[in-house]
Amino acid sequence: MRNIKSKKTIQLAKFTLLGIILWSMLITAVTASINYQNTLEKGTEILVVNQYDDTAWKTTVNNSTSPSDWFEGEVNVTGAKSKITINGWNQNLWTTYDAFISLFLSEYYNFIDMVMLLGILDIVGYNETTINANYTNTYNLWYGLRSVWNFTRTDFNELPSYSEGISIFRNPLDLKSILDDYNDLATELNGNFFISVVNGYTFPILNADEFLWQLILNGLAVATPQPEYLLNLITALGCENATSSGTTLIIERSGETDYTVEISYGEKGTISVFTVKDAGDAVVFQILSKNSEWIFYIILIVIAVCFAALVVYIIIKKRKPKR
Repeated sequence: MRNIKSKKTIQLAKFTLLGIILWSMLITAVTASINYQNTLEKGTEILVVNQYDDTAWKTTVNNSTSPSDWFEGEVNVTGAKSKITINGWNQNLWTTYDAFISLFLSEYYNFIDMVMLLGILDIVGYNETTINANYTNTYNLWYGLRSVWNFTRTDFNELPSYSEGISIFRNPLDLKSILDDYNDLATELNGNFFISVVNGYTFPILNADEFLWQLILNGLAVATPQPEYLLNLITALGCENATSSGTTLIIERSGETDYTVEISYGEKGTISVFTVKDAGDAVVFQILSKNSEWIFYIILIVIAVCFAALVVYIIIKKRKPKR
């Protein structure tokens, strides 16, 4: 009997130890998952329309639209280029009001209309102080400023088409809280009779997939490690039509027919490849990033390799015995 009890005690100890190890690994994984690093860097990237099939777009995506409904400029022309320069970045802290203004109101209103709407909200008691008092979440992010030149077939103008902010949330789980708070606030505002009458507009209630798509079209940037960041982002939001594979987001969408949008991210955490495919996996539209800095480094590498080969050739030539 003692031997049996001893064996049971040893087995129980083994299971307990195994449980502790697994739990420690889980805690370590969860802890590591929020230890993201900033990828924003000063520099310039060139985006090029690598492929566009107008007929396929109209039979697949939407008969009455084109890529210009998603991107600015002559994006309907293969070979057209856009330039994006990140001028700098810093660490920032957003409140719910900041997120409401930056991610939602700026999406639905131009600047003048947004200023008027904020005045209306202030009158009925929805100013910055009251909104932040009712929605107390705060969000840490890396916030940068970038200059954007719209897609064009000609040379870029000296001045950019526009400048805008670019942000990476230090924890992708924060975007779930932002979406939930926005939908709650939008429901409140839509229920206010004065706002509805004066504004004449209903704030849209967004699901996870709609919110993610909106973020992507506005230049969603991600931190590193990117595969983990993207996976946690779509998991936290609870997206039904989005998956991730490594550094690529895969969005299933429906227009004239079902189609897929694949967004791959480069080392700077910004979009490096944007591809629209039909149900048969044929490319309908594609934008590629051609980083001018990488071209510079490639040229340096080629020169260095050629120089090294020349040195080796000279050394070998000198060491050959003369007949």
